[in-house]
Amino acid sequence: MKIIQYMLAGIMLIASHAVFAQKNLVLNGGFENELENWVDYSAKVTPYVYSAGKMSAALFSSDPAKWTGMHQIVTLPKNTQYILMSAKIKADGVSTGKDAWNGALFLFEALNKQENKIGEGINIATVKGDENWKVYEKAYIIPPGITKIKLLFALGYVTGTMFVDEVNLKVITQSEFEKYL
Repeated sequence: MKIIQYMLAGIMLIASHAVFAQKNLVLNGGFENELENWVDYSAKVTPYVYSAGKMSAALFSSDPAKWTGMHQIVTLPKNTQYILMSAKIKADGVSTGKDAWNGALFLFEALNKQENKIGEGINIATVKGDENWKVYEKAYIIPPGITKIKLLFALGYVTGTMFVDEVNLKVITQSEFEKYL
């Protein structure tokens, strides 16, 4: 009887780990609750252009001297070693800025528990011109001392419109991470 209990406990532990590993840690990544859980600097939501659900986030800029965007800080579970970040992005008429990195941006910063940035921000995507919905993703190894990830979306010193939907950050295994190498 004890052996069966231990086997069931082991199966439940493995199953819960597999489910946990697939949980999206981003709150309101589909923008169905408007901009709840997001810090926005000129972001809006729209029910007219979306990839899934009924809404997406939209960033508009007619002034190439400004930075418009939004971000969310995601707390990682203890002992997280690998993550996968992804989002669907659509661009309409995004201009080319004076620097190569200017455009519709999807980037992240690694933070410690005091929310201080560790290292430089890492760009996942820079989109320019017109582009239909496309998934952008990045797998990342979590260095020691990193407990949070700041996901950022912005129009970085350009004009145009950027739509964002289906934002995800998931803990993944080493073997899943290796698929992205």
